Amino acid sequence: MRTGYVAMVIISGLFSAFFIYLGVSTIDVVVSVFTLIYWAVAPFVRPLPKPLGLVHMGIGLALLAVFGYSPLARYY
Repeated sequence: MRTGYVAMVIISGLFSAFFIYLGVSTIDVVVSVFTLIYWAVAPFVRPLPKPLGLVHMGIGLALLAVFGYSPLARYY
């Protein structure tokens, strides 16, 4: 369980440094990437029972769709 938390901290730190390097300052991009990091690491940190795991995946897919659409929406 501790390995998952360490992985999340390392990945978040790497993405934070990359955002600083790129000069990203919009909150929608930052929130969407950190949500995706959490969504990818959370099942390894605390495995959920089958029905709750499906709910977690459904919520994650909905967030992925919303956050994936919002940064692109301003360009079209």
